[in-house]
Amino acid sequence: MEQKGILYLSNEDVKRVLDLGRAIEITEQALRDHSEGRVIWSTPEDLAIKPEQGWQSWVTGCALSIEPVAGFRIRSIKAAGGSRDVSRAPRGPRRILILSDREGGEIRAIMDEDWCHAVRTAAAATVAMRLLARKNAAILAMLGSGDTARAVAPVIAQAFALKEIRVTSRTPESRQSYAGELGAAYNLNIRPVDSTEEALNGADLVVSATTASAPFVKDHWLAAGVTVYSIGKHQEMESDVYKNADKFVVDSWVHCRNKSDMQRMLQEKFLSEKDLYAELPELLSGKKPARQSERERIFIRAIGLVNQDVALANHIYHSAAAKRVGTVLPF
Repeated sequence: MEQKGILYLSNEDVKRVLDLGRAIEITEQALRDHSEGRVIWSTPEDLAIKPEQGWQSWVTGCALSIEPVAGFRIRSIKAAGGSRDVSRAPRGPRRILILSDREGGEIRAIMDEDWCHAVRTAAAATVAMRLLARKNAAILAMLGSGDTARAVAPVIAQAFALKEIRVTSRTPESRQSYAGELGAAYNLNIRPVDSTEEALNGADLVVSATTASAPFVKDHWLAAGVTVYSIGKHQEMESDVYKNADKFVVDSWVHCRNKSDMQRMLQEKFLSEKDLYAELPELLSGKKPARQSERERIFIRAIGLVNQDVALANHIYHSAAAKRVGTVLPF
């Protein structure tokens, strides 16, 4: 029976219906759709209110050509990075996603995107790692312990037999909480460590998801054979990491070059498009080979694409409607 009204999904509602393994599949398909021109992007690509201090507000959106759905993400982030204000209790979501039906134009769903976005980001990292990690990768270094980082470990564990996850963060309390809570919830071996260098020592996989405003990962800390995925808003790796990687990969060059670190390096002519090995969709399609040696150091810089968010949100909406999860808002 077709739903009447707008379905509102809280963060807890989303958690009830979002399957982590399915999220990886949807995100991978969304990367392919982007590469093959099956996305209608908003014009301009984003609308932003960006004061130099305090909170910034961003709107991004797209429509999916293979599904009769369009969506907009509305999110607030600190100018310095991060989507949390620990000085006061949350008074509502800082990220929402609005889905509309392209056939009739109706708004179909409004959802708190906190967990959904974190899982999508983690799923994109997992897709990249499955392509580019060395065989039998089993040790993950998690740099950061915030909302996105909390999704990374359980999502990547869907695709890799992880023997150990090492987490480091700004404070001992945050990494101990991360290890204790996620280890118990998902039956994962997570060990909090005191430094980035310790986390990286012997790691096969590295995911960096921080709000750091300056690079904190040194090039010589990254050993041969490692695969690194950098999510952060600002630059997390030393500039030499971009240059010295055996393969430098992005999810989308057109979008990723607009990140602050990429913009600066391109303007300074430290980097150019010639330094890029491939976009992830090129590797997914087999247009270029992925990992070719167990000793290759591979660095992936990601911006995240809104069509992935919309595709995942569409799946969540249909799952929630079928299971009668959420609150229907009448019109």
